[in-house]
Amino acid sequence: MKDQILRVLSTIRTPLVALAFICLAGFSVSALAHQTGNSYLTLTENDNRLQVELDFIVRDLDNLLQTPGQANDSPPPAPNKLQSLQTPITDAIQKSLNITIDGRPAVLEFVNQSVVVRNDGLYVRQQFKSITIPADTKFILVRYEFFTQNDKLGRAFFKLFLREEEMSSVFDQSNSIQRFTLGEAKRWSTIGLFTKEGAKHILEGADHLLFLLTLLLPGLMLTIRAVSATGEQMPRKRSAEKFVLKVVTAFTLAHSITLAFSVFGWVNLPAKYIESIIALSIMVSAIMNLQEKFQFSHWKLAFLFGLIHGLGFANGLRELGLSSAYFLETLFAFNLGVELGQVFAVVLVAAPVLVLVKTSAAKRRIIKYGSVGVLLISAIWLIQRLST
Repeated sequence: MKDQILRVLSTIRTPLVALAFICLAGFSVSALAHQTGNSYLTLTENDNRLQVELDFIVRDLDNLLQTPGQANDSPPPAPNKLQSLQTPITDAIQKSLNITIDGRPAVLEFVNQSVVVRNDGLYVRQQFKSITIPADTKFILVRYEFFTQNDKLGRAFFKLFLREEEMSSVFDQSNSIQRFTLGEAKRWSTIGLFTKEGAKHILEGADHLLFLLTLLLPGLMLTIRAVSATGEQMPRKRSAEKFVLKVVTAFTLAHSITLAFSVFGWVNLPAKYIESIIALSIMVSAIMNLQEKFQFSHWKLAFLFGLIHGLGFANGLRELGLSSAYFLETLFAFNLGVELGQVFAVVLVAAPVLVLVKTSAAKRRIIKYGSVGVLLISAIWLIQRLST
């Protein structure tokens, strides 16, 4: 009975691993690589008064205004229609954005509304002025309560510029109330924030992970020991470790170069083209895995397309906004977070493959089914991105 059970398991574990790989590849098929629905909140000081600026993406206005049944059914309002929505937008913001300075409520007084363009679309910007900021201000408390209304509003990237202070943070549904104490050393907290956001960016960026994992898939198969005719495992060469190390190193080096170049303003390409080429890079890596006629260098392909992926990382970093006070530290911290998230994802995928896949036939099926799934998903992404 035990032998029969083992035989059954051996017949189904390869399709299961392939299915798991495809599911990992497709968990966000319908979405673009990076999270949408972000907003941007900036607090500054002008003539000793608090100035507040809030950007909301236009396609999220139905969520902001809590318009029943229209969030997914109606198109976003045209730019020339936004002015007629100024009053309800202002009312929604004044209701759900609460700021206190040393416990004193900062009532928001509307100043102006405009339209701005960011990488991911059209935004409506509202500006407010508020109370006078005392010279001895100790803390500012921000309650960003839109998430309690509708979590589809995504995250809010926060910047505070006050006298000699500059702070960055990110509001989301689990961190909608945050306190900012003035006068404290902010270097390490800022570095920690950018490291966390770098890891979150790569883990939420399905396209970056799919490209890397698809290139690594043949290398992961090299870690499987061949089985002899007698059922004994044959000694395994260390070619797998070299393969993985070269691919990961090439990808890391390449995207680090263009991430830095883009942040310094030396390279700048439209986001639509960057995202489309990233989808194409995934298709190419999957096609290469499916053919046997042409031999190619995985690490060279990782380096070539890694340069484009670095520009995609730069777009995510711009959303957060580099700290001018700790420019190099935050750039390094974001990239470090990307690498940590990258390593975590590779280990997460490699572990079940190494445990469950034992034979050469199983290895071939994993590469075939996994690459086919990735090819289909990346083709959908490419069509989506070229059509937007």
